[in-house]
Amino acid sequence: QAPSGLASGRAPRAPAGDKFAAMDKVMPVVGGVVGLWAASKILPVMYRWELIPGVGSEEYEKKAARIRYDHYTEGIVYSPYDTGDPIRVMPPECAGKMYLKQKGGGWKLQSEM
Repeated sequence: QAPSGLASGRAPRAPAGDKFAAMDKVMPVVGGVVGLWAASKILPVMYRWELIPGVGSEEYEKKAARIRYDHYTEGIVYSPYDTGDPIRVMPPECAGKMYLKQKGGGWKLQSEM
């Protein structure tokens, strides 16, 4: 019979099932801690950028309170940048350039009518 354990000069071996038993308990905890840390870094940015559906930041609420819904009959003046104060009058270089659909089909510029 072959000697085992300390008598043979080698350290006794743990059974294969016990070797990773501690890792099976520790790694889910480590994964949870890493996940919570990542969420603590990512969620505030998602909140500020309004990326969480159904949730609006304070900046969004302030901006939404300034929206005037009584301009729906006046058309829209598009601006390439949101400066916080919307353009309420049409620039002179844009007057007469609205593209209109005709009753009989087709499209024409407002200046051609």
